Amino acid sequence: SITTGADGLYQFLLNPTAPSGVYGLTIAAYPAGYLPLPSLLIPVCTNTPTVLAAPDPALIQNNNMPPGVATPLHDPAVCPVSSAAFAGGANSTQYFFSFNIDPGLPSADVLNNHIPLDPVLGGAITLVKSTPLVNVSVGQLVPYTITATNTLAAPLSNIDLLDTMPPGFSYKKGSAAIDGVAVEPERAGRQLRWNDLTFTSGQTRLIKLILVVGAGVDVGEYINSAQAYNNLVPAPGNAVSNLATAAVRVVPDPVFDCAEIIGKVFDDRNADGYQNEGEPGIPNVRLVTARGLQVTADDEGRFHIACAAVPNAMRGSNFIMKLDERTLPSGYRVTTENPRTVLLTRGKTTKLNFGASIHRVIRIEVNNDAFAGDGSEIGEELMQQLRQFPEILREAPSVIRLAYAVADEPDRLVRSRLKRLRQQIETDWEDQGCCYSLIFEEEIFRRHLQHKGGAQ
Repeated sequence: SITTGADGLYQFLLNPTAPSGVYGLTIAAYPAGYLPLPSLLIPVCTNTPTVLAAPDPALIQNNNMPPGVATPLHDPAVCPVSSAAFAGGANSTQYFFSFNIDPGLPSADVLNNHIPLDPVLGGAITLVKSTPLVNVSVGQLVPYTITATNTLAAPLSNIDLLDTMPPGFSYKKGSAAIDGVAVEPERAGRQLRWNDLTFTSGQTRLIKLILVVGAGVDVGEYINSAQAYNNLVPAPGNAVSNLATAAVRVVPDPVFDCAEIIGKVFDDRNADGYQNEGEPGIPNVRLVTARGLQVTADDEGRFHIACAAVPNAMRGSNFIMKLDERTLPSGYRVTTENPRTVLLTRGKTTKLNFGASIHRVIRIEVNNDAFAGDGSEIGEELMQQLRQFPEILREAPSVIRLAYAVADEPDRLVRSRLKRLRQQIETDWEDQGCCYSLIFEEEIFRRHLQHKGGAQ
């Protein structure tokens, strides 16, 4: 057993009494950074030569240094059968792992049996993966090209190329080719594999294939990757190339994925929240989505949002939109929900309207004397006036402004009284079963009221 030093030299001395027969060489431990198997780049001679008496020494190589890069590569199946013929290949890369020796007979010294080791070939092959497409949609064909280049000044064999498809993508059968020749890969799940590829010194090979974007693929970026491996080397550590990637972005399909929004801002003259016959649109009103997108209604109050969202394929998605009341004509107030929420479905168009109308403003101004005691119960005088209030509201859509003149009442009490007053008005209005929803405004101020006990 010999452990080589920094110079890599080794030797074995056989005494004349050593047994005759085949003496083999085995690499028992490979140093770090080298493949743990005999050289693949410079294969060992397959035969066992017999060592004769002459010439002595028997030089397998003509000097004690390994052959240079330009040295011709030997044929491992056609090597000298005896030491007498070593000189004929001493300018090649020949070497042996076994010798037939009879130490009891005159036999030459065997010198310069240089054994090559292959370094870990992490960068032996350079891969570049590309696609001409940037944005794709569901169902689209995506072509890919893998450019594989042997960076070594030596041939490479036993190379497997592994391509990993993005989730939801599938291989188009019959689309793969290597250097223009159709070669189908082995398929296993998301992986495509081309086995036992060979590369000559410095050779570049082109592998082309086509993938299909599956129906269940969501919007986003998807990466296709490829890497080359030496199939004679156990994993890990058998990669002989970089990891090459190519990315595409799946974007919404305007027909199958996008949800459209159409709508109208209309003059809701009867304040029922629906556009009826004879209720025209209101132009130039601004609307805003929850994500900050702003749209402006046209001259007829219409608006449209192309591909407003890509809803969830199974349950849809909510979409929120708000009308900017500051852009309504003077005197108009919204009669529908604001903001409004609608459920969007993939590939469908959803209608979202906003109503607004001119409302009368009816001001109800109260103070402490309008309520019973120190609580929030409404006094009898104010209650009698409120009973007549629904008839006033029937005359035309109205905005009710509740104004409270504060003397020294605590803020919490004032808020509670306004809330109680609003509840009473809403209850009386609901009993009428009438025609529009009430809109309330509140105003709190400090002022001495001359009218005592009721509403003005």
